[in-house]
Amino acid sequence: VSTQSTGGDNHTKEERQALQEMKSWKTTIIRPYDKGVGFIIDDVDSYKSRIQKEISNPANYSLVPNPANAIAEINNRIQVWMDKYSDQISPKLQAWMIDKDADFGYFYMNYKAHKPDKGYPGRMITSGCGSPTERLSSWCEYYLKPLMKKLPYRLEDTSHFIRKVIQYNDRRLDEDDPQPIILCSWDIEAMYPNIANELGLEACRKLLDSRDTLEPTTDCIVDAIQITLEENIARFGDTVVKQCDGTAMGPDHACSYADAAADLALDQKVMDEDVNPFYRYVDDWSRFRDDIMCMWKGSEEELLEFNTWINNLHPRLKFTMEYSRSSIVFLDLRLTKDGPMVLTEMYSKSSDTHAYLMPTSCHPTHVCRNIPKGVMKRVRRNCTEDRTCEEGFLEYRQHLLNRGYGSSLVDQAIEEARSTPRDQLLGFVEKESTSSNSQNQYPLVVKFNPRLPPMSKFIHQNMHVLNLTEQTKSMFNKKSLFVSYKMEKNILGMTTCNKFKEVTTASSPGDTVAAPVNPVMPASDDPNWGCHQCLKSCTLCKNFLVESKTFTSPKTSQTFKIRSHIDCNTKNVIYLILDLKCTEIFYIGYTTDCMAVRWRNHKSHIKKSIKSCELASHFITLASSTHKLDTSSQAKFTADLKEHLSIVLIESVRPQAGLDVETTLKERKDYWQGALKSTPLFGGINKRSNRSKKS
Repeated sequence: VSTQSTGGDNHTKEERQALQEMKSWKTTIIRPYDKGVGFIIDDVDSYKSRIQKEISNPANYSLVPNPANAIAEINNRIQVWMDKYSDQISPKLQAWMIDKDADFGYFYMNYKAHKPDKGYPGRMITSGCGSPTERLSSWCEYYLKPLMKKLPYRLEDTSHFIRKVIQYNDRRLDEDDPQPIILCSWDIEAMYPNIANELGLEACRKLLDSRDTLEPTTDCIVDAIQITLEENIARFGDTVVKQCDGTAMGPDHACSYADAAADLALDQKVMDEDVNPFYRYVDDWSRFRDDIMCMWKGSEEELLEFNTWINNLHPRLKFTMEYSRSSIVFLDLRLTKDGPMVLTEMYSKSSDTHAYLMPTSCHPTHVCRNIPKGVMKRVRRNCTEDRTCEEGFLEYRQHLLNRGYGSSLVDQAIEEARSTPRDQLLGFVEKESTSSNSQNQYPLVVKFNPRLPPMSKFIHQNMHVLNLTEQTKSMFNKKSLFVSYKMEKNILGMTTCNKFKEVTTASSPGDTVAAPVNPVMPASDDPNWGCHQCLKSCTLCKNFLVESKTFTSPKTSQTFKIRSHIDCNTKNVIYLILDLKCTEIFYIGYTTDCMAVRWRNHKSHIKKSIKSCELASHFITLASSTHKLDTSSQAKFTADLKEHLSIVLIESVRPQAGLDVETTLKERKDYWQGALKSTPLFGGINKRSNRSKKS
């Protein structure tokens, strides 16, 4: 980690400019992978249509007729529930439960990059952050989560599954003549929205009734869960809908609720010999959310019949099966048969970018140092055999080197993983507790900066300040106060936003839209608006200026209306120069003079090979090939040049309040560079203004 930043920006100037450019995109949206680390860039209209298709399904959603009163009605229903069970809910909890500043939840979608053959389907999530049922959902989860350990076939994580595989292998080895098995897995299609409310509430009721202490009562908690299901209201753009049935992915208790329902509807029936006619063939059964793994000791024909049987267990729950007699993928593992045993090894999807945190990132040094250790210990944990483990070490060593980690640091992590007993990594051996139980611990939350002094040392040196009063002295000591660094915005946070905001200027490529209005320009259309040639038919107008009421981005094919009357004598204009030979290259500039004067400068610099701007530099660079021009006379040069470029005046600008005209022009030019995609990020030649000179 010798490359750890010691201060300053860990992004280059060009990277910062690119991030700023991406934030200004209007017709394009960036979404993270549903699994793994990576991004998918999609058209805004495509993203909107995906979500609108989901929320337009009348089986799951209905429009809220009166959104203005919806939140007040939900809060009123929660209040009625609290009044009913006031003897079970403390006054302090009642005061916290209703959020008077609540707003609608919102929908967003992450793309399944690991399923390109299905067109990168999306996983829609409903965020309940700030919604009226958010706190009620957290309260329900407080009572549901501890009960998940009572579900015998539910998996907690990969380590839990590997422990089950080891126990399964031990049992198989003890058998005199273990039967051959088929490895099979199922995926529950769209599990969360397809769990009927009746099923989910019944499952939660049975689970809550199994508590040793029924406080609060089961009725109290089930009624609260019912409110979160029936009052799940969210917005997408201007559309506000209520979920009619099923649960959303997003609320705090959604996973526990779904696990309870899946256990009742599926797991218990599969593992009940009085219910499942194929019970004798199920040698082992495990489920992690909507992913199921089974060791099947029947025939292939019987497996297919069993698949039909489970697909008829519930009218809305459907299952997709995969099976193999040799090897299969489950979670982040590849399972392989080896005689009577099932072996595990590392597996990653083809879409996995292995984008581990780079050691140059602005994080505390120990964070970057521990990443190779965590990666290699995961390899050691997941691999049954030493051979596959060593292969995994080599593969993931290269992934870490590709991210900039030093070879000595990675090799040290491999040696540490080799020396760690696998039973310890799998949780068979409990770790000794290192936390102090004598009193509460309190974090000192600060934003990390490489220039900060060692904060733990700083706390210890200044603990005497907390001893100045009896109250703080009784609360704090050196062991009770620790440093916790607050996460800064990363690239994901800079480029994506889960809450979708409608952009009125967005359109499909080829559509004509009104250009964003310059604040000082009139808002209504005028039949005389457009780019016009002058009556004198000057050299500029005669050879280069295109008369038009619209202009189009060669990159996006999006067309905009010109919202002012402009000609070659208009001052303070934004202009567009199109390269007729390199059809995706274009230049956006501004001038405080009229365009006739500005064009004479452009033309002269191209002819004399003066690299005064990006346009001149582009033509000079390609002067011996694409843009070979005859400069022997002015007439021949003009005749050649008009075959290579054309000009459209796209906006007349007046200064905004508090700004001089040149500052306003630079801001408008920067806007159009982003809207039309003329910068190097998109393969263009424009650079952002440095706010000091004409461009």
